[in-house]
Amino acid sequence: MSTDEPSGGAAGAPSTETYCISCGESISADAEICPHCGVSQRRLPESGGPGRTADEKYCTNCGSVVNRDAELCPECGAEQTIGAGGEVDKLAAALIALFLGGLGIHKFYLGDNKMGVLYLCFFWTGIPAVLGIIEGIIYLTKSDEEFQRRYVKR
Repeated sequence: MSTDEPSGGAAGAPSTETYCISCGESISADAEICPHCGVSQRRLPESGGPGRTADEKYCTNCGSVVNRDAELCPECGAEQTIGAGGEVDKLAAALIALFLGGLGIHKFYLGDNKMGVLYLCFFWTGIPAVLGIIEGIIYLTKSDEEFQRRYVKR
């Protein structure tokens, strides 16, 4: 693993370099695939790799080994956006919103419990049903990455 610190250093600061989630090598921040190990940087690898087990990944900010489901790196405190809490299926969320949106079930599925309760309180008006249909269509138009970033509450 490379010992060079990525430029930017602070959690959330813009950086030109990051670390591969699979091998821990320093890579370009906009790389979709690690040039060292060939692993996609958008999804967690299914098996172990160099210096880590299948239940671990490398922090993209500092390169230290962290738990696969960690929300924050224990070494540098950086938010772990890939794999934290798992991913929510966009198609499932859209279908739930289309068919059960009036009850707010899609909001509970996405982790937004406060909005789910609000939808339940007003389901009898029909407004949440209309909003659910609109939200279901919006979910289907977003890319998987944008959907995860924008709508899934962790």
